[in-house]
Amino acid sequence: MERKLTDYEKYIRTEELLSLQKNEEELCCEDELTFQMVHQIAELHFKLVIQYIHLAEKAMEESNILKAVSRIKRVNIHVKHLPEVFNMVKVIAPIDYHTIRLALGQGSGQDSPGFNEILKLGPKLWGPFEQLMKDRCLTPIELQKNPSTDLALFDLMQEMIQFDENFQSFRHHHLQLVKRMIGLDTNSLKGVPAKALQRRISFEFYPELWKTISELTDFTGSSYNAKPLGE
Repeated sequence: MERKLTDYEKYIRTEELLSLQKNEEELCCEDELTFQMVHQIAELHFKLVIQYIHLAEKAMEESNILKAVSRIKRVNIHVKHLPEVFNMVKVIAPIDYHTIRLALGQGSGQDSPGFNEILKLGPKLWGPFEQLMKDRCLTPIELQKNPSTDLALFDLMQEMIQFDENFQSFRHHHLQLVKRMIGLDTNSLKGVPAKALQRRISFEFYPELWKTISELTDFTGSSYNAKPLGE
């Protein structure tokens, strides 16, 4: 007699979910299951990040700043968790990693649909944020100089900077993982030098906000004529 699925199994769709990995007979090595599932977990995190980016953008367009802050906070929770997800790959010995890599065909993390969608969507939050500032006759440097002018908008700016920082940190962490597992003095499965990844991780979603931080430092004068303590 076929076992009846519980409501939990029906709602989470566990049968479908757990059938998305190779079965034991198909694995090229026992750690291929780890490799496949880690990347599937990452794609699920990416999917949530994408949803929250869209919701944050909509909230900003509706001038609902508090809701936008809440949604980008959720983005940051998932992006900060991604390095720990990929740390699970480190249990795989490099020789086994290469066995898995040979089973990937020309597959590459550079082809991740979720990752690439975030790269595309992240910068798009700048437009509605800039409009919020214009509506309030503010600039980023004015907001940095006096956060109390519009504390909600300042919090939104801080969350956007945090998102940008977190995503850059994730990309750097992933580069270190590539360095550890395959090295950087080699080519990707698409024939692209692994070192090319180094040039890409400096990409910023909101360069205007990072520039403003430097402008604030210059405005305060803390970089000039600093005297040693005790003088």
